[in-house]
Amino acid sequence: MRYKSVTYIIIALILTFLSGRVQAQTEGESGGQRHIDTAMAISPDYLPTQTAQFPTINFNPLIYKPIDTSIVHIAEYDPLLRTENMYQSLGINGQAHKNMVFELNHQMGFTWMTLPYPLYFKKMSDLKIYDLETSYTNIDFTYGVMTEYTFRATHAQKVRQADFTVDLDGASNKGYFLHQELNRLTLNATARYETPKKIYGFVFAYIFNHAIFSENGGLEHCDDFTERDSRDTSQVITKDLGSFAVMFSNAKTHINTHSAQLLNYVNIKDKQGHYFGTFSHTFDFHHQINQFTDYNLNDAFYVNRYYINTDTTNDSLRFYSIANTLQWSNYSPVDTISGQPYFFRFAGGLRHEYANLNVPRLSDNSLTLFARTTIRLFKVWEIYGNISYSLFGYTQNDALARAGFRFTINPKHRNYLGFEASFGRYAPDYLLSHYFGNNNCWDTTWRKQNIFRASAYWTIFDYKVGINFYNLGRYVFLNSEYEPMQLEKMTQVLQLRISVPVRTKHFAIDADLAVQHSTQKFVTVPLFAGKLSALYTTLIFKKKLRFQVGVDIWYNTQYYADGYNPILHQFYSQQYSSVGNYLYVNAHLAIRVKRTSFFVRGGNLLAGLFSFHYITTPNYPMQGRNFEVGVNWKFYD
Repeated sequence: MRYKSVTYIIIALILTFLSGRVQAQTEGESGGQRHIDTAMAISPDYLPTQTAQFPTINFNPLIYKPIDTSIVHIAEYDPLLRTENMYQSLGINGQAHKNMVFELNHQMGFTWMTLPYPLYFKKMSDLKIYDLETSYTNIDFTYGVMTEYTFRATHAQKVRQADFTVDLDGASNKGYFLHQELNRLTLNATARYETPKKIYGFVFAYIFNHAIFSENGGLEHCDDFTERDSRDTSQVITKDLGSFAVMFSNAKTHINTHSAQLLNYVNIKDKQGHYFGTFSHTFDFHHQINQFTDYNLNDAFYVNRYYINTDTTNDSLRFYSIANTLQWSNYSPVDTISGQPYFFRFAGGLRHEYANLNVPRLSDNSLTLFARTTIRLFKVWEIYGNISYSLFGYTQNDALARAGFRFTINPKHRNYLGFEASFGRYAPDYLLSHYFGNNNCWDTTWRKQNIFRASAYWTIFDYKVGINFYNLGRYVFLNSEYEPMQLEKMTQVLQLRISVPVRTKHFAIDADLAVQHSTQKFVTVPLFAGKLSALYTTLIFKKKLRFQVGVDIWYNTQYYADGYNPILHQFYSQQYSSVGNYLYVNAHLAIRVKRTSFFVRGGNLLAGLFSFHYITTPNYPMQGRNFEVGVNWKFYD
C-alpha cells in the first residue's frame, strides 16, 4: 500500500507540473503573445532530440539516434510486447522472463547473480544520454483490465554546458490467478557536464530498481487449466481464474538494487591545443537486497528439503560491490562517431573491484587488466577488438576476448557486412558456486566455463540477417532438482535471425524471426520463434488527426522451456513439461493529435477459441483475453 501511495503522489505531482506548462503555453498563444523557448523559436510539436547509449566503462564514441515520435510503437507500452523481444514469462507483464533466443553476454568482473528481469531492471548499459535543444518530456500511462497500471515519465533538460535526465518507470498489477500481485518501480537519473574548453568533464548516473512480487509458483495442477473444453469460455475472462490452486499462497519476493557510477575525465592538451589523449577515472557502486519469504510451506515444491526451518522460509541476501577503474584512451567518453576515412582508437587500463556478500560470507578483491581498439581503413573497413584478464579472488584467471570487422558496402543505404568472434573463460555466477538458504544449499568449485561465439551478419537500411554459433564448454546451469550442474560435453547452439522492418506511406510491418538448434537437451530452445506486427496509418479530419489500426502475431514451436524457481530468482532446465505451438494475436487502435497519442489494445484475442495452451513458462499461463487503454504525451519547451 505504501508503494501505491508514493506512486500516485509522484504521478499527481508530475501531471500537475506538466499541465501547468501546457496551460501557460496555450494562454500565451491564444492571447497573441507566443511562447518563446530558450532556443529563441516558437515551441513546436517537435524539436530535434537525440539519444545515445550511456558511456559505461568500455565507452566508445557516441552514436546519436533521433527519438521516434511516430505512433508506430505506441501500443507496445511494455517491453515484452515489442516485436524484437521474444521472451518466455510468468504470465503478466513485469514478472521474471527469459529470452527464447539463446544468448550469453558475459561482462568482465565479478557477478553475484543474474536477475531474471532484463527488460525491467535497468543497468548502466540501458541508460541514455540526451542531445537536445532545450528540454524534452514524455509521459505514458496505461490502464488494463483487470486492475493493471503502468506509468512512465521522462524529463531531459539542457542548461548551458550541462544536461540532466530523470526517468521514472512503474507498474502495478493485481494479477489474474491467486496470489499474483506485483508492484515495480524503477528510477534513474543522469547528469553530464563539460567545461567550455572541453578540458574536464564528468558523467554521473544513478539507478534504483524496486519490486515486490507475490510469488504463486505457478498452477499446482496446470492440466486443469489447459485441458478444458475449448467451447467452455466461462473462464477465459481474467476475473474467473482465481479458483485454480497455486503452489504458493503466501510467498513473496522483495528486491531492491541501487547502482551509481561517476565518470571523471580530463582531455590532455598543450597550450597549442594539441591533443594527447584522455585520462579517466570511473567509480562504481552497486547494492542489492533479495528477500524471499514464505510460510505454511508446500512440500510439493520444497520436496521436504529444509536446512533451517520447516515452518517458515526467510532467505534474506545482501550484496554490495565497489569498483574503481583507471584508463587512458585517445578519444573522450563523449566524443561522437567519426566520419574520417582513417582512424585508430585505443583504450586500456585496470579495474579494482571489491565484493561483499552476507550469506554465505564473502569478502572478495579482484584486479582486471583490459584494452580495446578500433581501426578504420579506406573508409569502408572497421576492425575492432577487446581483451580483459582478471587477477585474484573468485574471478582469478578469468579471460575475455572479442574481435570482429565490418565492411561498408554502401553507407547511404546503411549496407554492411560483418563478422565477430568472442571467447570467454570465466567462473559462473557466484550464486551457482556458493549458496545457503532454507531450501537450497551448495558449496562447489567449478572448472572455468569456456564459451565461444561466432556471428556473421548482413544489413541494408534496417533489414538484418544474422547467423550465430555458440560452443559451450563446461557450461553451468540449474537442473530440474534446482541444483547447479556442469556439462562435461560440449554443447553447440546454431541460430538464424532475420529482422524485417517495412515502412511505406500508410503501412508498417515489423517481423523478427529466429530458427535455432541445440545439441543438448539441457540447453533447450524452440526450433522457431517469431513475431510480426502490421499496421495501417492515415490522416483524417482534414489531416489533423493520425489514425492507426494494427495487429500483432506471435508464435513459437513446442519445446521444453526452462521452469522458474522463485526462491532462487532463477530459471532452471526441465524435461517434464513442454510449451508452445500456440498462436497469440493482439490488435490495437491508436490516434494522435499533435503531441498526444491514445490507444486501445486487445491481447490474446484467440484465448479459449481453440485451446487454453497459452503458456510460455511451465505452470504459468499467460493472460487470457485482455484489454488495455493508454495515453502518451510528449512536450518540448
